[in-house]
Amino acid sequence: MKKWLNENLLCPECIPEEMPLELDISEEEDEDVIEGGLICSNCGRKYPIKKGIAFILPERSQALLSNGMGYNSREMLSSYLWSHFCDFFNDPDATDAYRIWSANFKGTNGYALDIGCAVGRLSFEMSKTYSHVIGIDTSKTFIEKARELLIKRRLDFELIIEGYITERRSCDLDDQWNYDNMEFIVADALALPFPKSLFSAVSSVNILEKVPDPLLHLAEADRVLREKDSMFLFSDPFSWDESVMDSGLWLGGKSDGQYKGRGIGNIHRILSDGDGLFDPPLEIIEKKDIAWKIRKTANLWEHINSQSVVATR
Repeated sequence: MKKWLNENLLCPECIPEEMPLELDISEEEDEDVIEGGLICSNCGRKYPIKKGIAFILPERSQALLSNGMGYNSREMLSSYLWSHFCDFFNDPDATDAYRIWSANFKGTNGYALDIGCAVGRLSFEMSKTYSHVIGIDTSKTFIEKARELLIKRRLDFELIIEGYITERRSCDLDDQWNYDNMEFIVADALALPFPKSLFSAVSSVNILEKVPDPLLHLAEADRVLREKDSMFLFSDPFSWDESVMDSGLWLGGKSDGQYKGRGIGNIHRILSDGDGLFDPPLEIIEKKDIAWKIRKTANLWEHINSQSVVATR
């Protein structure tokens, strides 16, 4: 974990009090903490730093670290590395989704946060514009790979063809990305370990329907977003799933209740004036649908339409 990050880290169990974390270093290399911990003087929790990665999860999310399935599996890692970087190794089926999303970040500065960064493509793109970029995800596997890309500045992985049959994919990454001023950590979208109004830009791309409380996720995004001169990038396919959350928490996909109707309409309302969740409210400056893909094997694909909104203060 890069030392500059510690200046703006808070205990996720003590968010209302905004308790800073004290850095305890066991091993370091230059400005990078390899082994150590982050300690909260208020609640006494210690968050480990292992092999350069800070794990700043609240107690309720700790079980995610021991799960080798789902977003920590080798299959998901192959799928998301392809989705994020397929254009770099000139795959004929590549999409330009991440270039479209990242084109919104221009003429700005300050800190930027990529919530649910997965293996980091959007975070890397944001580094061209912002002074510091932080990507967070609850997947240990994704963050390990994103940080490897950050250090090596090169992509190297086994793309799954079928079962255990794979093919090597390798390529250099963009030399215009500001690798020195980026970091990736394991953290929870529902308990962001950062102070209020820190970020000039916050992104939430394709994670709303994957968190157990979508409204809390949006409230946390608003809490850390600056009250003026800031931007929020939101995109989601609204693939609501009762195995992820109770349908009462869905922000769309229902015929009755406060959030009846389509999710994107409710998001427009929430961002601009709905419920006072975003305070001050945001002005929506762009709406579009973006097509992207997840490649699971040579024969199994997900084709996704992600409804996107760019909003500013």
